Amino acid sequence: MPILLNRTYPADEIMQVYNNMLLYDEHTWGKAHQIGESQDWAWNEKSKYSYKAAGMAQTVLSESANSIAGSISCDEEGQHIVVFNTLSFDRTDLVSIPNFFVEQPFKVIDAETGEEQSYQVVELDDPQAPVPYSAGRYARGQFSQDELFSLSFIAKDVPSMGYKTYRLIPEKPGKTQSNIILTDTSMENSFFKVALNPETGTVNSIFDKQLERELVDKKAPHQVNQLITRWVRTGTQESPKKAVISKGQNGSIYSSLVVSTSGAGFPQLTQEIVLYENMKRIDFNNRVLKDSTPTMELYFAFPFEMENPDFRFEGSNSVIKPMRDQFPGSNTNYYSVQHWADVSDGNYGIALSPIASHLLEFGGLHPCYVSQAHHGFTPPGFGAEFVKEMTKGHMYSFIIDSNFRTNFQPTQQSDILFRYSLTTHEGNWIDGQPRNFGWSIGNPLIGIDVEGNKDGGLPQSTSLFQLDKPNVMLLTLKNAEEGEGIIVRLIETEGKDTEAILAFPQLSVDKAYQTDLVESNASEIGMDDNAIKLSIKAFAIMTVLLQ
Repeated sequence: MPILLNRTYPADEIMQVYNNMLLYDEHTWGKAHQIGESQDWAWNEKSKYSYKAAGMAQTVLSESANSIAGSISCDEEGQHIVVFNTLSFDRTDLVSIPNFFVEQPFKVIDAETGEEQSYQVVELDDPQAPVPYSAGRYARGQFSQDELFSLSFIAKDVPSMGYKTYRLIPEKPGKTQSNIILTDTSMENSFFKVALNPETGTVNSIFDKQLERELVDKKAPHQVNQLITRWVRTGTQESPKKAVISKGQNGSIYSSLVVSTSGAGFPQLTQEIVLYENMKRIDFNNRVLKDSTPTMELYFAFPFEMENPDFRFEGSNSVIKPMRDQFPGSNTNYYSVQHWADVSDGNYGIALSPIASHLLEFGGLHPCYVSQAHHGFTPPGFGAEFVKEMTKGHMYSFIIDSNFRTNFQPTQQSDILFRYSLTTHEGNWIDGQPRNFGWSIGNPLIGIDVEGNKDGGLPQSTSLFQLDKPNVMLLTLKNAEEGEGIIVRLIETEGKDTEAILAFPQLSVDKAYQTDLVESNASEIGMDDNAIKLSIKAFAIMTVLLQ
């Protein structure tokens, strides 16, 4: 925002966000005896830093986006929607605008092309719906109707690190007919056919119609999106045995099935499986009401059918192949995954993006390894060798552990939302570009509602930064720590030395420099027509200063 509008950069607020994130991550918050007033104080103090960081980051983002949206020239009168893309590649993706209620019919028009866009007005009709803040939104919706509605549509070709504008006109929209086939226990679009177990509500089949492949391992002990309770003392497993399946959303953008059930440790489980009209993506939204039952582990299962599975996942600024890319003897039973994990056989692959629960197990459901210093009971299998091979394409999301004698809570009770998104691709993990999929899921398009008929000085569509190579990504855009200028931080994500061009068509830049991570030791880079050519090593991070 300051770059486009020449306004003060919120350096202090951003520094506070980082400081609070670091304080939340500090290891020594929990007490040796984890119950009582002192422990309540410690845990509330710890959680405060997380909530404050999230709230401040959202405030900075919202204020910046609204400032830009309010400065865009809109010749036409009426309501407009500015859609922001915060990632460094062009996107065609879902955008949802909350608190959206319009009584009269309307059309959504691409302001640049004049093309009419299909859309879906989604009503929240259940406080237990597996969507963020559903209970609060539903409660407020009893006296503020707009809280119950949101507008969803597919925004096409939103520029990298930029935005585009849509306008709403008060006319009856053109006829749109969804091609999604929705039955009591199945859904089908042009990409997938998804079938649910009518007894348990778990997903027993996902057929990729384009690539003619079944995704679900029919021989696996679990089915996709199955919630598993594993008892710490015995290692025995339980899952819900009876579920009620109902039709959820059914519109021109997406449709869904909703599963209601319960099981050991969770008296209520609401799951929504979402299929999109024009996107090759399946969403699994799971709302778990966890009770106070201790000594249990909870997992969601994703047992994919894959011969000779080759796993990759995104770590911290890295792409990791399990076992190969780690020290001998280190834990191979579960991994901390960032935006995506991928399993492929070289010809076909599946990418999974865990939005909020980042511990994944590959190849099967493995023993938990909470250390002897921390676990209450020693679970069966503790002390055995870590996993040595991964012969099945299974993934398990490790969501809750209630087996701690010190530091961490001995039990967890809460109302928690766990969300996952899935897609498939041809070829290996590089061909499938799971990076773009995972980052898009984690950083959805942002829609801002504004009024038109104003000259704000900014165009209705623009890109701030552009990269010409798909394996190079812009990680950071900020003011320089000392002196004037803008810092751009890039990363190579496929493991190959690359020559890339970084363009910045909206900026007036005199000179460019390559620096180290602390923005020192600058060496000048040649510049040509608001673009620079960069040589970036395999999996390297590069820092560029623009002045």
